[in-house]
This record gives sequence, structure tokens and C-alpha cells, in this order.
Amino acid sequence: MSGEPISEARSAGSVLDALWSRALEAWDDDKPHQALLEYALKNEKLPDLAGRYRSLKDDPARRERAQKRLDALVMAATQMLMTMKTPPPTKNPLWLNASAGLIIVTLLLFLAYAMMGGHLPLAVKH
Repeated sequence: MSGEPISEARSAGSVLDALWSRALEAWDDDKPHQALLEYALKNEKLPDLAGRYRSLKDDPARRERAQKRLDALVMAATQMLMTMKTPPPTKNPLWLNASAGLIIVTLLLFLAYAMMGGHLPLAVKH
């Protein structure tokens, strides 16, 4: 195991911490909050950021902006989900469909043969 994923996670956390500190220092300025949102979107840190804003909703001085930023987070997450599209369904190859059809027809013929007692009524006996 290499230490790269752990160091990347620590690095991402320290960048988020630095941006969060900047947003707290300039609480009434929209630019740090916007930079924080963009970083969180790019690095899949929306839940972490939402938790930080949610923790400030009890602070009377920061309640309004914290709620505004939470609303922006919800909108950004919703837009991100709406832009993610599922891939179009793939079409089965013709050979696969033909093989399945041939197997089904063969089994139906065998079933009909077995239901007739194991012989084919080709000639009528009098």
C-alpha cells in the first residue's frame, strides 16, 4: 500500500481548511464562499462543507449567510446530479438474439415431442 491516497486526502482537507478559514475571516464577502463551493464541487467535499455551514446556523451573527450558503450547496448538488446522465442502453448483438431464439424454438419442439409420447404422428393407422 502506498501513502499517496492518504496524503492526497490530507492535502484536500488542508485546502478545504484554508478556504474555510478565509471564508470565516471575510464572512460577508461572497468571493471566498464561492471559491469554497467550487473547490467542494470539484473535490466531492460537499457533505463536509455543508456540515461546516450547518454548524454555524446557531450563531445569530452568521445564521442568515450560513443558510444562504447551505441553499447554494443544495442547488449545486442538485444541478450536479441532474447533469449526470446514465449511458444509453446497449443493443444486444444479432447473433445473441438469434441464438436465444433458436434455443427457445428447439426446447418448444422437444416439449411438443415429449407431450406426444415420444413419437411423431406422421402416419395415421387404421
